[in-house]
Amino acid sequence: MPEDVRNAVVAGLLAWLLAFAVLFRRSHRYLPFLFLGCCAVLRYLHMLDRSWALESLKMDADWAVGLPLVGWMIVSGLGLVRLSGWPLTVAIAAVLGDRFAAIGLVSGEADPARRARLVLAASGASLIGLTGGPAVLVLGWGGWRTVALALVLAGVGWVGAPVASMVREAGKPATAVLAGVAGVMAVLAAWMLMVGGTAEYLALAVEHLPLLLPRAWRMALAGFAVLMGGVGDEGAGAMVLRAAFDRSLEVMTRVPLDVMRAGLAVGGGLPLLFLTGSRLRTGLPLWCVQVVIVLVWAQWFVT
Repeated sequence: MPEDVRNAVVAGLLAWLLAFAVLFRRSHRYLPFLFLGCCAVLRYLHMLDRSWALESLKMDADWAVGLPLVGWMIVSGLGLVRLSGWPLTVAIAAVLGDRFAAIGLVSGEADPARRARLVLAASGASLIGLTGGPAVLVLGWGGWRTVALALVLAGVGWVGAPVASMVREAGKPATAVLAGVAGVMAVLAAWMLMVGGTAEYLALAVEHLPLLLPRAWRMALAGFAVLMGGVGDEGAGAMVLRAAFDRSLEVMTRVPLDVMRAGLAVGGGLPLLFLTGSRLRTGLPLWCVQVVIVLVWAQWFVT
């Protein structure tokens, strides 16, 4: 295997490991040590050098977009509201984010089946606003066509009474700080892909996929984004996709960005089901329905 390919594969696996660890709230305090371990592997394989590592972290990591993501993660970890109904859950998810709404559902909705529906409604609604989720926050707002999709996705998780209520609760500074650490790790995961050259290979894949799959490339990109959001942190996935799109100089249309933004947001609903302890027997089939809707939308409704 050529060295550059080996480096790209190793860096990609390390970045995924970091993004996967971010999914577990109990692991957040250990994330800096995991990142240092990943850096040790990069240095051992001569992808990283002490003489320029800190300068690269400062100049090459996308902190202009990453810092708002870190702030979004901190707010999501505060747990300031208690939610139990569909309308308010959708509204909160669109404005303050699906993760913020999902954490509020843990304390506000006792029924795990209803909670599963509401979590998925929040995940779909994250595409509505400018700050609804990492996919929108990092990759940009998708426009009214994406908003229409978001309303359909939110409708998959619709539930009736009881009417939603909002109750202010005490904040959780420690949890918020650790969530901010997780946001920093999302930025660093994308930086590791840049160091290993993986971002360039992803960019080439985005550029050449329409030639390889001329009839199904939109669906393939959306499916890949769903996979990224489902088995890794959505924020890290968004930062990785941004790094890839920044290097996709031959892509002259916003279609790949639009379909991967939607796929990433929907994929991110799966970890939220586990995070909130929702009933998977209810949530998983509905999540699959959302995935099918996104794939159909990407293939036939995005031009």
